[in-house]
Amino acid sequence: MTIPTPPAVPPYSTVPEAAMPALDPRTDAQGPGLPTKPAHSRKHLYFGAGGLVAGLIVGLLLGAVGGAVGDALSASNRIDDSVKACSAEGSEGVTVMDKGRSLDMKSSGGDSTGTSITTVVCILNELGAPESLFSRIDSTRALDGTREAAWDGYTASWTYHPDNGLNIIVESAK
Repeated sequence: MTIPTPPAVPPYSTVPEAAMPALDPRTDAQGPGLPTKPAHSRKHLYFGAGGLVAGLIVGLLLGAVGGAVGDALSASNRIDDSVKACSAEGSEGVTVMDKGRSLDMKSSGGDSTGTSITTVVCILNELGAPESLFSRIDSTRALDGTREAAWDGYTASWTYHPDNGLNIIVESAK
């Protein structure tokens, strides 16, 4: 019994290895005309990191400027809105000043006219004044002179005399 010999298989390439160009180690190319791998460079990392840092800084600066402007506008609108909410626009003894950044309120006293204490309380409530402020105002005597307080972006200074009533100035701290 004879063992058959396998048929001869032609080589994968008919071009002899000696005729094939040597491959450049920097390429993936398996033949001429194919793209080569770029040389390793870190420029793209530097530019990317630089762009990220620049974008972050610009974003933070714009946020800070926008926030400051927004806070200032919000505070001035809040005083105007509080006066409107308490129907005190144009009322005697209620004066919005400094383009809405401050407020002067004068209540009626024994010898003077002005707004009612109810209006003053309403406006202060709208501005978010704490209960401690009302207690301090209520306990102010003529001999105490000017008193001051601050809360959530506002400062207030006031005096009281039975003849002149309560005089209070509220200012936006922003």
